[in-house]
Amino acid sequence: MNYRQTFNNQVLIKLDPENDRIKLKGGGERYVDTNYEPEKHATVTGIVWGLPSRLRYTGIPNRGMPWLTDMEVNLGDRVVIYYLSIVNALNPQNNRCMIEGEDRYVLVPYDKIYSVFGEGFVRPVNGYVLVEPVTDPFIEELRARMNAIGLEAVIFQKKSNTHVTFAKVKYMGAPIREYVDENSSDEGVDIAIGETVVLRKTYDVPLEYSLHAKLDGGKLLKVQRRNILAKT
Repeated sequence: MNYRQTFNNQVLIKLDPENDRIKLKGGGERYVDTNYEPEKHATVTGIVWGLPSRLRYTGIPNRGMPWLTDMEVNLGDRVVIYYLSIVNALNPQNNRCMIEGEDRYVLVPYDKIYSVFGEGFVRPVNGYVLVEPVTDPFIEELRARMNAIGLEAVIFQKKSNTHVTFAKVKYMGAPIREYVDENSSDEGVDIAIGETVVLRKTYDVPLEYSLHAKLDGGKLLKVQRRNILAKT
């Protein structure tokens, strides 16, 4: 199949092979049941095989892109995609997939792409920031002070911290210029690579699950800049 032009903010993705087997340390392979916890086994990476000529943003809910951003993906790029958009596309009733031999092609909305990646680089798109979870820095500071005076800190997690996640910024994309949701904005979210940020617990969803991860061993979380609460 040759590269194609698509329409209505849809992107044609040639999916990587199915995650129905894992490599063992001894060199062999083991088959896995991908129907169990599909979010952990769905193929979420692939190559861009078709793009629209431009992204359609109207500023009206449910008509076009949910935010205003430049086209940051090119034909031939390898990308990471929201797992549920892949699952839906592969459902025969939705007529959004094509099979050619062992190759699987799916149509997914542009806004469901999280990142472009390749040998030695990762570039988040759609306003996403990729972060790596870290220990609560306040707890780490307390532990260091206690150790300095020869005591061992016994930490009881504060209730106020059970609803947030601390994470270090690893990869950062460009801010979104405008959202359909007028209550959302990337303006003023001043962060940099290496800084520790605070997220709501509901946003600590892995970019990929470690069993089949292609980036950083599956340790990365994804969050849009607008959903970062603070930095420490």
